Amino acid sequence: MDVTTLTQLNSPDRIHVASPHPIHTLPIELLNLIFLHLYRDQSIPRATDAQRSTHKLTFIMLVCKHWKEIVECSPILWTDIWLSRPPEHVDTEEDWIGWLEALFKRSRTLPLTLTIILSFVDFEGVGQVLLQHLPRCKTLVLQPPEGRINWITPRSLRVSAVHRILSSPFPILRKIVIDGHNSHYDSDHQGPLLLDAPNLRSFSSSIHYIIPFVKACGSTPAHNSLESFSINGGWQDVLEMLPRTAVSLPELKSLSLTYTDDLWNILQILDAPNLERFSVDCSLANWFEEIHTPTPVLSNLRELTWYTEPRAQDEAPNLRHLLQHCPNIERFRYSVNSSSVYAKPAHLTRQDVDSLILALSDPLDETHNSPPRLCPRLKHLYLVYATLEQVRVLVVLRPSLEYVALQYREPGNDTIAPSKAAWREKVDLVLWIRSKIEFDFEEDGGAVGPAL
Repeated sequence: MDVTTLTQLNSPDRIHVASPHPIHTLPIELLNLIFLHLYRDQSIPRATDAQRSTHKLTFIMLVCKHWKEIVECSPILWTDIWLSRPPEHVDTEEDWIGWLEALFKRSRTLPLTLTIILSFVDFEGVGQVLLQHLPRCKTLVLQPPEGRINWITPRSLRVSAVHRILSSPFPILRKIVIDGHNSHYDSDHQGPLLLDAPNLRSFSSSIHYIIPFVKACGSTPAHNSLESFSINGGWQDVLEMLPRTAVSLPELKSLSLTYTDDLWNILQILDAPNLERFSVDCSLANWFEEIHTPTPVLSNLRELTWYTEPRAQDEAPNLRHLLQHCPNIERFRYSVNSSSVYAKPAHLTRQDVDSLILALSDPLDETHNSPPRLCPRLKHLYLVYATLEQVRVLVVLRPSLEYVALQYREPGNDTIAPSKAAWREKVDLVLWIRSKIEFDFEEDGGAVGPAL
């Protein structure tokens, strides 16, 4: 290349000056909003190694120093704390405590969402740091390592250690979740746990011996803010963990009871006159053939979900008893729990299917000579199984019905009929039903042939 050409290439007019990428020209306020959106996005995984205490926006802070400084200087981006094993660079307990203090300090005085990974956190070691900041918690989650809900917790983790955390004052706490129903603890604490959380709205526990209630403000136990309550009894005696007298829950809208033999006793204890949604997953309970326990009338209940399975015994009178005390329900879901081994069509023989609808045959399959005796306002109905003729009768007897769905098809309704006339008859019946209501086969059953 000659001298003239080099001179032309190096002339000021030809030299290309690199300009900053447009994203680097964005104002800090706008970057903050973008980072906050990512921070709150539940679809973004927390970290590659969720078993360690890491920041959700670590991938942002690794892009450049500028972005790292923005995240570090924004208190709201440090309000969702994931407390698990110490980071890899933290070796000693003293460094671990110092790291936690710095972590909590970044959020200043803002409300916190705190997730504690049970078994990975030494409550005795970091307890003092936690106790200082628990009053700022708006949401508290206690759970096993992610993806290992059935992980066995070491015996060194005692219930009293968890209770020590939950015994702290929570003046702004709105939601608490305790997960890991198969985790193992030393149950060294007996009796109900009373939370100092006057503003608690949602509580869910899958550990039967950790069922917190809110401390009574007066002579009558009451909780005026709780709206959602869910407990998993684990087929253990949960009554010793509940208050001895009735608890007033005037704002409770949603209640879920799972794996407990004490359904009727629990309904006696929880005074929830405004309950709207109730879910019962206790199909293998020791049901009574006759129910003598006084049961409150749930006059405001609008949605009832009842999970069953073929092995359930004496379930029918209990379901009927509950329906008798829910006069105004509009949505009723009666299905096999998807977690059950029987929640597959292959396990439902003709005999099994008949037993599944036994509990409904009396309260819902009325005769033409009488109006609906139970649930007269029923609009939406989801059934494990029913024949097309049963659905037709329900439509005739219940003019208020708007929607019916089946979890499983009637055997034979997913294959070609023996004759064209028989197939035409089925099609006409389905068309008639669908002219009156919305009628669907749910995907749970999985069609094996041409659908109607």
